[in-house]
Amino acid sequence: MLKITLLLAVTLAVAYAHQYAPGTVVTTVTSTTTTTSVSAGDSDDSGLLSASDRAIIRKTWEQARKDGDVAPQILFRFVKAHPEYQKLFRSFASVPQDELLGNGNFLAQAYTILAGLNVVIQSLGSRELLANQLNALGGAHFSRGATPVMFDEFGAIAMDVLAEELGSAFNAEAKAAWTTAVRGLNAGIVKTLKAPEDLVDPQTRLSGHIIKDVQRSWENVRGNRNTIVAGIFQKLFAGTPRLQKAFSKFAKVAAADLSANADFNKQVALVADRLDVIISAMDDKLQLLGNINYMRYSHEPRGISRQTFEDFAELLIESLASSGVAADDLSSWKGALAVFVNGVTPKK
Repeated sequence: MLKITLLLAVTLAVAYAHQYAPGTVVTTVTSTTTTTSVSAGDSDDSGLLSASDRAIIRKTWEQARKDGDVAPQILFRFVKAHPEYQKLFRSFASVPQDELLGNGNFLAQAYTILAGLNVVIQSLGSRELLANQLNALGGAHFSRGATPVMFDEFGAIAMDVLAEELGSAFNAEAKAAWTTAVRGLNAGIVKTLKAPEDLVDPQTRLSGHIIKDVQRSWENVRGNRNTIVAGIFQKLFAGTPRLQKAFSKFAKVAAADLSANADFNKQVALVADRLDVIISAMDDKLQLLGNINYMRYSHEPRGISRQTFEDFAELLIESLASSGVAADDLSSWKGALAVFVNGVTPKK
């Protein structure tokens, strides 16, 4: 069943999270754990909804929801205005419209709106929560053929019902606040109305599609990972000789002798295995963030520049290309490596 009525429960999420669409949530880390910044706070006026707007919306919704007829009226007017959409709700697709307000399945769907919106309104300060809800909404409705215009139509009807219910309480300020929220709908839904595997996780900033491409192509070359990493190190040292000096055990070894040096090969194996661990854990959010966290804090004391990591990533792409990795997969690799580099050495 196309639970398009869940739109109302995330309309504010769309508006507030639009500027912070999936992939833009800031993640901070400590030396032992990964901590995600999730709260914007009611004093934060950034985004499409200001703290004042959020307060107005909470207050007016608290007034409106006291009337248990609000949610059923919104859903009823939606399917009455667009009869073709009723067919998308299998549980009451064939119920005559004049019987809908007394139908249990219809009312159950209507009150899903009420429960969902209550949660959203209480969570307006959490960017991550709203972004995750938006991802869930878009991914769930993509396969059902939902379009942005459906959400627009629903939002307009919801506004009309609220205006009638609230009367004079739906003053100019209230109307402006709710209008701002609803206007964020199209931009937000377009970003997330995708196949679930194409949605970017708000924390990792990776999509399932990227993860699948990288892990699959890595499996084909991972047996040769030490050779790949050794070649990258040698090119890095040749281009920037001072980088080799950061490795005290083989700092003075001639370039021609590196491949036969035990300490160099141990370092190569360490980096190759770490890369293997990170890639293997890409589909496990906690492990992935933990690995990136470890890389960041194990390398910061060494003063390794962001440029060095960017160079390593670029040389890895070149090596993968020469190993026969397809162009589409390389595009996913570039996206994944950008996430890794940003996590290990955030832009200042």
